[in-house]
Amino acid sequence: MTIFDSIAIDGGKTKNFVGLMDRFAFADLLLVLDGPNESVERSARNIPGVTVLPVAGLNVYDVLRHSNLALTREAVDGVVGRIRG
Repeated sequence: MTIFDSIAIDGGKTKNFVGLMDRFAFADLLLVLDGPNESVERSARNIPGVTVLPVAGLNVYDVLRHSNLALTREAVDGVVGRIRG
């Protein structure tokens, strides 16, 4: 599990997202965001093995299906809030 302060992908380009994955040695990735982020979602949508979800869409199936889980700090707060009810 990796927690990012924030995630920004310049221009929403796939090659920039692949660069992020290479830096952290992610083979596949479930990325959980606190809310919509068009540039991140657009840059990741064509990469096999990558799923980008908002906190509201987080589910056990996707967590188990990926070997790498990354969240933003705000997404962690959202997950904790969902667990606490």
